[in-house]
Amino acid sequence: MLARAGGLRTAGRSRKLICVVDTDVALMLILPLHRPLSRQNFPCVTLLLVLANVLVYFGGQQGDDARLREAQRYYLDSGLARYEVPAYARYVAGRGRANERLRYDRVAPAQRPAYVATATLHDPAFVAGLRDGAGFEDAAARQAWNTLRPAYDLRLERVFTLRHLQRSSEWSPPRMLGAMFLHADPLHLFGNLLFLVALGTLLEGAIGGWRFLALYLLGGFGASAASLAWRWGETGAGLGASGAIAALMGAFCVVWGRRRVRFFYWFAVVFDYVRGPAIALLPIWLGWEVYNLLGDADGGIGFDAHAGGLLSGALLGALLVATGQRREAFMREEESAAPDTRWARAQQHLGRMDNAAAERLLCELAAEQPHRLDVAHARYRAARNAGDARGARARAAELLRGTPKTTAEAGLQVAVLRELAADGIARDPLTRAQLFERWLATGQLREAETLLRQAGADGARDAQARDWFRLALQHAGPQDAADRRRLLGDLVARYPEQPQAEKARFLLANA
Repeated sequence: MLARAGGLRTAGRSRKLICVVDTDVALMLILPLHRPLSRQNFPCVTLLLVLANVLVYFGGQQGDDARLREAQRYYLDSGLARYEVPAYARYVAGRGRANERLRYDRVAPAQRPAYVATATLHDPAFVAGLRDGAGFEDAAARQAWNTLRPAYDLRLERVFTLRHLQRSSEWSPPRMLGAMFLHADPLHLFGNLLFLVALGTLLEGAIGGWRFLALYLLGGFGASAASLAWRWGETGAGLGASGAIAALMGAFCVVWGRRRVRFFYWFAVVFDYVRGPAIALLPIWLGWEVYNLLGDADGGIGFDAHAGGLLSGALLGALLVATGQRREAFMREEESAAPDTRWARAQQHLGRMDNAAAERLLCELAAEQPHRLDVAHARYRAARNAGDARGARARAAELLRGTPKTTAEAGLQVAVLRELAADGIARDPLTRAQLFERWLATGQLREAETLLRQAGADGARDAQARDWFRLALQHAGPQDAADRRRLLGDLVARYPEQPQAEKARFLLANA
């Protein structure tokens, strides 16, 4: 969901000495969209949070890799590994450390000092045990370790990231809050800030700046707490703003509720812009995180923090809604300001013969505005262009069932009838009769005449004569006299034996 995940785990295979943070492969991306910023909706707190994250990364965290490498060079050169490696082997052999023992056993003996140096960075229980004297074979080894370890600890203390990231199995509120402002690399930072800005411009205006800040901090804390609960008993660490941003996502879904919002989605190779109720995104986002959490638990990505953040944010958002903390005026303004571009984009897709993309947009419009004949006609064109004969006939039937309100809409129905006739597909008499009645009632007289002429000799002659006579009488105004005489004359010529023909002769004689 996020461009980069906020969770991390230590591992000997890491290229970065601090941690492993894998890319969250963007198989799915759902990004809410917003209208351009203005003075009225400028998200000041959002931008302050962006600035804080940028300053922490490019200020406090810069140089951490070099400082950590220097610390670990000291670890290897000083001889600390001589005492800690056997202690770590006994430590992971203890109860409940099967996974750590398995990973340790797979490391070649020559690489174990470097492995232990990395693996124990985020394992305060191991270091605390050494300080208490556990793990050493004798007092001399403990004394030697006590002499060497302070210089190593001093070097680790200089690593800004290590001082503030969240460590698994350790309840530390300062670290839980501080970790949400740390990032592993520029791409991780950019991905999180992209979502922060997208959500902030929608959510900050809806709940206010101070509430938005409180939601970010409390939601991030909730994400960290959920990650701790899920991973309690493990070793590792976590950093990144994605837990707090996931909380903003959950709150956004609840605060905006059933209001329709515009968002961009990307799933594998399928992507588009659509509109839908905000609350519908919550189960999609949460389901994606839970799916990845259960299926990729060792991927180095904090799906547990994401899921916890979503739930924390949703609960906080529900509290804001229940206590009337939403700015309804802002949300109504957004609803009225957001232009619906689906029709224009569908036309563009049709022009590029991208019929599937056009149909997706047109299907949404048809569900929301079922009486739009131009949408029905466009769906017919998309199906016809795609070579879907059955779909084209179904769309044509939908179009012909509609009631035209303008001459242009009636013209669309006439054009489709002509295409169907050219394809050898005759519409049933009932459909033609219904079209004729609708066009007669709405004053689409030329279209009604075209329909009668297309019918030819099909159907009962008495019914056809009645329709021609009714159509002639619809031309009642003085300016319609010529058309009325023409239609009456056609009626006499076509159906001379019918009673309507006798009436037509009388009208023509007394015109």
